[in-house]
Amino acid sequence: MRKLLYLTALAFLAIQGVQAQNVIQGTSSMGSGGDFRFGAKAAFMLTDLLGDGIVDNTPLPGFQAGGAMEIPITDEIYFAPEALFSLQGAGGIADNLRLFYLNFPLMGKYHITEEFAVEFGPQLGILLGDNVDDFGLETNALDIGIGAGGGYRLNDNIYFQLRVNTGFIKVLENVKAYNAALQVGAIYYF
Repeated sequence: MRKLLYLTALAFLAIQGVQAQNVIQGTSSMGSGGDFRFGAKAAFMLTDLLGDGIVDNTPLPGFQAGGAMEIPITDEIYFAPEALFSLQGAGGIADNLRLFYLNFPLMGKYHITEEFAVEFGPQLGILLGDNVDDFGLETNALDIGIGAGGGYRLNDNIYFQLRVNTGFIKVLENVKAYNAALQVGAIYYF
């Protein structure tokens, strides 16, 4: 419980820092004008565990919600970090295995056109909670992975995403099982 409290406080402070920086936007020398934006993100996910140690599992629906930034480096290239609370897991493992993460995707975004972009980058995940005690298993507190996908900018405020994520660190201590997710989401930039 103490770990959850500390992580929630850290996420709150990070968001406050982002908002404070957003107030003075346009003072940076990055990109065209240096403007960066903060937004709210929500995504539907299909999540699963992949690996040699997993048999007869099925994808589970999941959800993400949190904040996103868009920081221009050039007119076409952006750094797009996110801080997201994620409900992940897999079905068919005795019962549904649920994992609750605080994920930090650090995406690079290249705009092919003003509307269409491709995204690629690492993701750090901190496990906040799970139901593995019900199965007699131990989890790793950290997940490191990679994400790739694309997006479509509808207008100045709305951006849609399609992304695939996969983890590189075993989710369960003694089982070769790695996080995997397909997500469809939207960001509303303020």
